[in-house]
Amino acid sequence: MMYFPLPRRYFNNWLIAVVHFLAVLLQILGHNRLLSMHRMMSRCTFCILFCIFSLQCYCGVSLEWHGKELNGSYSYTGELTVSYTDLKICNNHKNMCVIYMEDCASIPSHGQDSFLNTSCRYHVLQKSFGCKWIYLNNVKAKTTNSFVFSQREDFKHCPSIFSPIASFNMNIISKDIVNKVKLISEAYTVSIEAITQAPRPVITSVNATSATSLNVTWTKGHWHSTKCHIHYKCSTTEQWTVGKLLQQKIMAEITKRKYTHTPIHTPIHLQDLLTVPEKEELEISHEIDGLQPFSQYNLSVACSGDYGLWSDWSEEFQGMTFEAVPTAPPYVSFYVEPSDNRSKPQKLILIWRALELKEARGYILGYEVTYTPTKQPGLKRTIYTTDQKAILEVTAGEYNLTVMANNTAGWSPSTNLRINVGVFQSLPKIKGLWASSEAFSLKIRWETAAVNVSEFAIEWFSIGDVASKQWKRVNGSTFSTVLTGHIKPLKTYSISVYSLYGTLCAPPETIQASIVYGTLLDIVQLQPEIVTKTSVTVQWVWKEQSTTTNVLRYRLVLSCASETRSLVIFPNQWQHTFHNLHTNVKYNVSIYGETTSGNFLKANTEFRMPHLETDEIIKVAVPIVLLIVIFSIFSVLSRTVYKDYFFPKIANPGHSLIGRWLLNYPYEREAVVNVLKLKDFSETNQLTEKSLIYIEPKMSLNGEDFDEDMTTSKMSFPDNYPIENSENLMTLPRFSEYVDLPLLHANFGYVEKYEIQHFPQVRQQ
Repeated sequence: MMYFPLPRRYFNNWLIAVVHFLAVLLQILGHNRLLSMHRMMSRCTFCILFCIFSLQCYCGVSLEWHGKELNGSYSYTGELTVSYTDLKICNNHKNMCVIYMEDCASIPSHGQDSFLNTSCRYHVLQKSFGCKWIYLNNVKAKTTNSFVFSQREDFKHCPSIFSPIASFNMNIISKDIVNKVKLISEAYTVSIEAITQAPRPVITSVNATSATSLNVTWTKGHWHSTKCHIHYKCSTTEQWTVGKLLQQKIMAEITKRKYTHTPIHTPIHLQDLLTVPEKEELEISHEIDGLQPFSQYNLSVACSGDYGLWSDWSEEFQGMTFEAVPTAPPYVSFYVEPSDNRSKPQKLILIWRALELKEARGYILGYEVTYTPTKQPGLKRTIYTTDQKAILEVTAGEYNLTVMANNTAGWSPSTNLRINVGVFQSLPKIKGLWASSEAFSLKIRWETAAVNVSEFAIEWFSIGDVASKQWKRVNGSTFSTVLTGHIKPLKTYSISVYSLYGTLCAPPETIQASIVYGTLLDIVQLQPEIVTKTSVTVQWVWKEQSTTTNVLRYRLVLSCASETRSLVIFPNQWQHTFHNLHTNVKYNVSIYGETTSGNFLKANTEFRMPHLETDEIIKVAVPIVLLIVIFSIFSVLSRTVYKDYFFPKIANPGHSLIGRWLLNYPYEREAVVNVLKLKDFSETNQLTEKSLIYIEPKMSLNGEDFDEDMTTSKMSFPDNYPIENSENLMTLPRFSEYVDLPLLHANFGYVEKYEIQHFPQVRQQ
């Protein structure tokens, strides 16, 4: 609601002008005539001042307060609006119209300085009169307000005092109900013509006529509005900024002006003033040019007539301009997924950033990707996708790639890249990706060891519904974000985060998560892996689960009687080493899950630190074992040496078959000595010749019995064998120690040494 403060001190300003005029006359007139004229002007001045003072006391002051300056803040304000039907005429004072009859006797000759910045307005269509003011003293109690209207002459009919030509005085009365205090303002001079406010216009439509213009249509009501002005702002702007209004006589010279657009980034939005034909029109249209393509604007209209106040701004109305051709190409990054066999196709993954709204200048319908081998231009291929990622199967070689975006107005400029698929660049990807639910969204966090990451690209979609895929970009120095929009509680989402290094891209890190269960990963076991005297390495295993507890994070805790250590762990960690531990102390290692409702124990293990480390034990044990082995070897060798030299080996007949046979001779009971009769071996009719007999046994073992098979062989006598010398006799070959000898006939005895001589055959007669 707009209130109009009337100008004040008409009489005071006029008085100052009169005084200046008298001073000029004194300089013009001569000194002689000056004295007589001065006496006359002094009398006239006194009369004029007296009349002005009397008139001011009776007629009151204007509605704008120019008295004391405000020291401090006055936050308590008053406001009152009345209709013409609320006014009543006083019985004893026909020149007064009041709201409450008890106010007829409460008007003093002059008011108190208790009201500041009083302003009023009269709404012509509603026929209502309203004022606003600020209390000089803060009033915190409950108050009731009322108006008292008065003039020099009597009122004939109070409801009809709000005519366009009416002029009267007004006092404001504020009653403190609790403290029974009444505050009465000074008498303000009111001119209905000056404070009449035009009706508020209503915007009926805002239509786009091109990519840079909007046509606005509004109604100004049943009022003879002669001028209107429109202001607007882009929907992304925080505040309205209104330029200076043109003066009324300049507006009369304007027949038609169109808007001149100021770019969105400038702090001032220009407004335009229109001259409305005098002929009454229910609807008025105007076209605004120079706007941004595919931009939403908020517009508002205010109008005024030949007199009075401007109307309030109409309700904001929104309109959007048409689309235009995109002005920027997509920004593309890529990486090559290596293949084990270079002859097989390899995957080339392209990722690009969606165009900014001011660059897209419309809804992007899709992207066109073209890739051409540099050595074989005839193998040019083109694909069309609505996603911000493309997977191309290509062979090793060099390719030219182009990527373009399009909307209903046309195609954007193209991004051109030359990529050598055979050259692989391994870039570090993120680690420690984790998701937790936050209201109806998913909050993700990650870590990266690289410092030259330009930005991160986040891709997420519902498993089984790739069409629900969404993308988000964050700065390279940001390591967490919240995924919002179209995330349903009962759905499982695949979340991937890419590290971008300009036009190069690292492979993604991917997890699965849901609003109900968070990250679908769980820890299934925890155990100590390496335990030394002062350190321990514990290891755990991550496993994908379909349903888990919605864990914000997992925490690894090492505790003993004297200390506690903890750290947060994520899926990129599967082991951790605690150092500077105490020997022979029992430690407890636990993994806790942190949730919004509290913590819970997930895994636990206990161990005791050893006195010595493994290498120390080895250093002590190895020399001892070596000494024992050396001593054992020395003992064995020395025993053998000592036995050979000091305890010679004595044959034990019990260890051989021959010996056992001799010791257990079966014919020991018989005292008869069996002698081999040599005559049985003699040959007749031959020369007597001394020969040796070599006996070679043939053994046949069956159980414990032996079969006798003795043959005589090699019974030969060499020609030069010396038979005379017994010392030169050949030593008979000995039987082996463990040779089985044949059993002799019972009629034969044991022959230890024998010598066979050939005697001449004695013929029997």
